[in-house]
Amino acid sequence: MPAGADGLWSAWSADPYALVPLLAACLLYGRGVVRLWRRAGREPAALSRLHVALFTAGGIVVLLALTSPLERLAGLLLAAHMAQHLLLMTLAPLLLIAGRPDVAYAWALPRSWIEAVALGDGWRLPRRMFRAAVRPFPATLLHGTALWVWHAPAAFDAALRSPALHALEHAMFLGTALLFWRSITGAAHVARTSAAAILATLITVIHSGFLGALLTFAPRPLYSAYAGGLPDFGLTPLGDQQLAGLLMWVPAGLFYLAAVLLLAWRLLDGDAPDRPLRLPG
Repeated sequence: MPAGADGLWSAWSADPYALVPLLAACLLYGRGVVRLWRRAGREPAALSRLHVALFTAGGIVVLLALTSPLERLAGLLLAAHMAQHLLLMTLAPLLLIAGRPDVAYAWALPRSWIEAVALGDGWRLPRRMFRAAVRPFPATLLHGTALWVWHAPAAFDAALRSPALHALEHAMFLGTALLFWRSITGAAHVARTSAAAILATLITVIHSGFLGALLTFAPRPLYSAYAGGLPDFGLTPLGDQQLAGLLMWVPAGLFYLAAVLLLAWRLLDGDAPDRPLRLPG
């Protein structure tokens, strides 16, 4: 990590924990797109150029969060670290889901693999677990657990000391956020599940806001890794923590609250049961 702000904005990293999985996911997605478009002979509505652009944008957000100067800045400022987490839990997963990776990956993988996973007896338990995990309340529980566990001071400081734990932290944030947002968008297909999606998202607004408030109003710095001085940025450790808490409390809360309002609007709309909630594209 740089000792100060000098040269920070040119400090891009090549973290294999971030780059290798992201590259593999993008290559697999691209293979599925090419195979589907060749088979269809045109650009199909199920996986259009807009879907590809949205998935690409999601990949770029992940790349910026984990390899750009923001990653280096996160080693100096807790607020930057929190901004990094928010990108992985809100904007990036929504863009990736909007890109319809399920369609692309279904075309990218060998058909025998797809049939084995979908029909094989050996995959019965994983199938049940996945179907349960993409329902609003289990997905909310998984996402909330990841959020609170990794923001506990002991786990947070341990992740900063270990590159492997740090990569696991980011993977759990992004992975549980993908489950959460997939469950919310999937549950909005009919009125009865829209209510569950609203409640699950509202629960997330409340508990994530409470975590943000705890960081904002804590009387002392909670994370030893950020307990030193920050003269290059004009922030005290406590001021840095308060800014991080406000980022968790306000921007993230507004993001989740916007989802609640959208779901509530659709539930009150008389045609909501017949129209699935669609992300852009």
